[in-house]
Amino acid sequence: MKVQRQLAALPPGTAACIGAFDGLHRGHQALLQRAAALQPKVALITFDPHPARVLAPQRAPKLLQSPRQRERVCAALGVDPLVLLPFDRAMAAMEPRDFAQRVLIDGLRPASVVVGEDFRFGAGRRGGTEELIALLGAAAIDVAIVRELKLGDAKIGSSAIRAALRAGEVATILGPLGRIFAISGEVVRGAGRGRGLGVPTANIATRDVLLPAPGVYAAALQVVDPTSPLYGARWPAAANLGSNPTFRGDAPSPAQSLEVHALDVDLGERLYGLEVEVGLFRRLRDEARFADVDALKAAISGDLDAARTIVTEEAMADFWPPPPLRAGAGAEKDSR
Repeated sequence: MKVQRQLAALPPGTAACIGAFDGLHRGHQALLQRAAALQPKVALITFDPHPARVLAPQRAPKLLQSPRQRERVCAALGVDPLVLLPFDRAMAAMEPRDFAQRVLIDGLRPASVVVGEDFRFGAGRRGGTEELIALLGAAAIDVAIVRELKLGDAKIGSSAIRAALRAGEVATILGPLGRIFAISGEVVRGAGRGRGLGVPTANIATRDVLLPAPGVYAAALQVVDPTSPLYGARWPAAANLGSNPTFRGDAPSPAQSLEVHALDVDLGERLYGLEVEVGLFRRLRDEARFADVDALKAAISGDLDAARTIVTEEAMADFWPPPPLRAGAGAEKDSR
């Protein structure tokens, strides 16, 4: 998959989806599926950094994916190219007509454009879907508008997914996300307490993304570093996200750490320095302070048994990676 960072013409026969696309959940995938039904190639056009980090950094939400995670999901879905438009105050100040002309008509030149029904663009978010259809229609570029996707009565959206993650409800977002929620990071050296307890763990240096509620999770560990011989290998696992209260004593709570134990395999030091993803299937319990090491060991043993039951090979195959794009996205309308 090509990653494009400038305003150059897209390949002929490309349908372009435009948006922030935080998380690439099923609502976003509906746009990509519609694009796949319109043209032979699908491009995803988004902004770097996220517009909220430029316009209102104090209110900008933590993102659901790292940039490299977004690239991996796009590649798995069949997006090509991924277009990352540099977002700054100059772009934010473009009038809707100027954005449509400079970025789309003169710059990227897609055959078709696909957006959600709540898409807004241009200075002050003054441009909407009707204006986009009129502006691009004058240049013979078709525009398809995809209605919001719901799961039951609830709209699928990044805000709802963030709220579920803050509550630790990772199992409830399998449906709206279309895959397991995964945290990406590099394996670094830790204090070695896990190995001392008989459960060696990989310590993950997490990036600037949203982390779910502290606790113990049934998980899967996958190597995503293409330079490693272990690239693509994955194992059922149990993960602890928190501050290790049993060993911390009365010391102030530090930043959360993510420790992952691969079930029934000792990976030794083979993961150090590699980028991995930790997929979270279900929250098993709160993080807790135990009276002694024996009580902690007993709780860990129960956690491993529970994770072993939940995270089977079939479960990992069903939810990781996302399925490739399929033609047709359901409820939509277009300008033709």
